[in-house]
Amino acid sequence: MSPIYPDDLPKEELAELFPLERPRIRENTFEIGLVLAGTVSAGAYTAGVLDYIIEALDSWTRAKEQRSPDAPKHEVVISTIAGASGGAINGAILTRAAGWSFQHGSDRDNPFYSTWAHGVDLSDLLSTQVEPGIDGFASLFNCKAIEKKTAAAIAYQGEELGAGASPAQRSYLANPLRLFMMVNNVTGVPYTIPMTGESKLGRDFLAHADFMRFALAVDGGVPNCPMSRPDEIVLRSCATENWDRLGAAALATSAFPFAFRARPLTRALRTAAYRVVVIPAESGAPEIKQLIPNWERLVEDADPSVVNFVAVDGGTINNEPLDVVRTALAGLNGRNKRQGTEADRAVLMIDPFSDPDTLGPRQPPGVLNLLMPFITSLIYQARFRPEDIALAENNDVFSRFLIAPFGFGPGKSPFSGKAALASGGLGGFIGYVDRSFQHYDYMLGRRNAYEFLKDDFAFPANHHLFNDGNWTDDQRSAQRASPNGSGTEYLRMIPLMPELTENPPPLMTAATWPKLSELPNALAEKIAERLDAVYQLVFAENVPLSWWKRMIISAYACLGWKLMLRGALRNAALDTIIESLRKQELL
Repeated sequence: MSPIYPDDLPKEELAELFPLERPRIRENTFEIGLVLAGTVSAGAYTAGVLDYIIEALDSWTRAKEQRSPDAPKHEVVISTIAGASGGAINGAILTRAAGWSFQHGSDRDNPFYSTWAHGVDLSDLLSTQVEPGIDGFASLFNCKAIEKKTAAAIAYQGEELGAGASPAQRSYLANPLRLFMMVNNVTGVPYTIPMTGESKLGRDFLAHADFMRFALAVDGGVPNCPMSRPDEIVLRSCATENWDRLGAAALATSAFPFAFRARPLTRALRTAAYRVVVIPAESGAPEIKQLIPNWERLVEDADPSVVNFVAVDGGTINNEPLDVVRTALAGLNGRNKRQGTEADRAVLMIDPFSDPDTLGPRQPPGVLNLLMPFITSLIYQARFRPEDIALAENNDVFSRFLIAPFGFGPGKSPFSGKAALASGGLGGFIGYVDRSFQHYDYMLGRRNAYEFLKDDFAFPANHHLFNDGNWTDDQRSAQRASPNGSGTEYLRMIPLMPELTENPPPLMTAATWPKLSELPNALAEKIAERLDAVYQLVFAENVPLSWWKRMIISAYACLGWKLMLRGALRNAALDTIIESLRKQELL
């Protein structure tokens, strides 16, 4: 019996799920989409930013519930989140924590803080413990601790909403709150482009830029139409269903190739049909065109209702969550209003590595010396496009904003970008050396978010949401802001309640910069032990079947490994870590 392939989507469903222009989510409301860039261990910075934004929105919403005279009445709603790598992990943490009250700041019960500042460190990654179900060489680092931390994160439960400083309902979240977790689909989705002519041949190709799509039901949230989609995985805070799939996607989107293990993912076959493009028209409205996979190649005999695929870090080739969020807010062919008085939607980008990338070699290096520049060039190319950053930094554009690291680091002059982060070295991997690095970055993220909400996420005082029905004169006086030192009167779109302005996050200075007096205990030995474990896995995968060949090759390989290669690799790794620590003035 031949498999039954999904039907093409009718035009009515395409128009509903993929509108060319999306209407406002609700009147009297400003809508935000969060774009969370790839981070590695610098995800602690993004976590701190998100934690403070949630704290500010919680404080304002609770004040409105209590009819406080300090709280303006307009609304702000977060409707969409998209992220890659560590950014997607933070999106998953926000999604999991959304239904619970929790402490903010550097508290072990805060899921943002505990996941990063008390999460995985270099000692965990260098572990030689056997990973269940892994027989051969799957990754340079041991992933067991990452899996354990992920399981704890998706199982998180805090207090009921209304406890502590949280509101009774997080009405500033959309219902559903949509989350896109970007992945590199190594397996690929097959498509065929038919060609004209008598041969009726076609051009086959594979698409690898992919995402897993989730939707969290939010009690009291702003209705986010359509309320359900067949291509979404539904989540509910008080239910257990599908949270394991969120955890699997988190492991996949952060699986940096070779460093961390590639991950298997599964989804319903029909979801592969929910991809579209916009075809410009010579006249009139453009056309929404469904991308129909080559079902014959995609369907598996074992279970034709699902698709199994292998995924790695979403930041390696697909760090364009900005386009996903922008079109989710405005529609496939829509544009968010940019003028300060009219803007009603904005994309908020949080990017720890927004500064210029390091130039690659100017002369052709050897093969081994070309490997890392080649990998980093792929990653750099997949990051936010320059025009996206330019729009976010343009003072006259109020539909895109950027939060990026800014702090004093180890010096008296302020730094920006990765130089301001303790975890900024080694492409973000240096943060795993000591947990104090991620604590610093987390606290810097909270401080930067406070300064952003206080001074930068502000709009002209004559913005249509700042009318007399929403704001009083006292509120205007308390919530004035001056972005970039402008003399024009601006007001904060997310008001800061008195308890926050009176107790801002601490300023991160050179005195708070983390600095090690020495390398972590027995680091050289742990590197050597991990290298031995990797060697054994690689050798076991490639050993000849013949016993006498095994014996001869094993003797020579073991001798060469122990006498030469292991020590050279250990020293190279150690020297690289030391150089990075000293460059960041962390040692």
